[in-house]
Amino acid sequence: MKTFLSAGLYLGLTLWLTSSAARAQDRIRYTDRKTGKEATATGTIQEESPSQIVYQPGTAAGTKEIPALDVIDVTYEVPGAVKLTYRSAEAEEKKVSDAIAKEADRKKSFRDAIKNYQEILPRLAEAKQKFAERHIRFKIARLLARLAEDDPEQMDAAIDALTKFKEQNASCWQISQCAKALARLQLAKGDADAARKTFEDLAATPKIPEQMRKECDLLVAEALIRGKKPGEAQKKLEGMLKSLPPDDPYATRVRIYLAQCLAASGKLPEATAQLEGIIAKTSDKELKALAYNTLGDCFRLNGRNRDALWPYLWVDVIYHQDRQEHIKAMEQLAKLFDELGDKTRAKQYRDRLKKETR
Repeated sequence: MKTFLSAGLYLGLTLWLTSSAARAQDRIRYTDRKTGKEATATGTIQEESPSQIVYQPGTAAGTKEIPALDVIDVTYEVPGAVKLTYRSAEAEEKKVSDAIAKEADRKKSFRDAIKNYQEILPRLAEAKQKFAERHIRFKIARLLARLAEDDPEQMDAAIDALTKFKEQNASCWQISQCAKALARLQLAKGDADAARKTFEDLAATPKIPEQMRKECDLLVAEALIRGKKPGEAQKKLEGMLKSLPPDDPYATRVRIYLAQCLAASGKLPEATAQLEGIIAKTSDKELKALAYNTLGDCFRLNGRNRDALWPYLWVDVIYHQDRQEHIKAMEQLAKLFDELGDKTRAKQYRDRLKKETR
């Protein structure tokens, strides 16, 4: 009997320790490049940088890497004393993306999530939970940025929070997400020069992936166009094009942005002809999405808002494989339907964006 009890006690203790070990892990949500779908990895994060997250899966030997640009979010293992508040903050953050929630409830979730995250910060020992502490600061800044999209009065506070995070945490995996969110707010505020500098700083960040560095060059050009400096943007893009082989897929992206320079200079027919030619020739769905979105931008730059609907709709309905281009198309459709007086469809797109940008 004693042997049976001892065995039972040993088994129970083993199961408890095993389940505790399983729970005591960081959880990384990311986009799987092979499937294009969201996936989850669990383990203990060993290293973070602008290029990747390195983690040890469970009790297995060795480590694995996830590219920083693929990471959607991370839930870090935190001390038991703050775990309940942390989980509560994450739950409130998810409610912010609930499209069917009442606006008053969403605003309350914003406030509660930020309050709970702020409560956790001083209770984390930086040496032991430095990754978690840093991510919670990023989450607060990101929540403020999302709040500013609905409430312009929060714009300055969100820009300040994102700017501070960018300046103090250039070596983290969140830096690309932070810079993009900051530049989006700066552009929304009409400060294209500040957005351009944000992208230039990101491109100069040590260990930033080459893919992101190239994207920054294009985003700098786009900021110049938004700042009504199409000549400077064209000069920059032409310089980039000269350094690329003619058959380089990236060269096509540069030509797409050059077409936008034409539209910004009042040469809409030439711009649309170039973009339609690219769309007809390529079978790459991501390139088609960029070209269609840019075509919509070209119409917008020339005051032809109703014509701009159709290119954005092509991205939303057909060429939505690139998440960022799809988000951009939905953002523009929400604005366009608002401007055209179709409040119902505008709200539908805003609701979809809340889910997509969670």
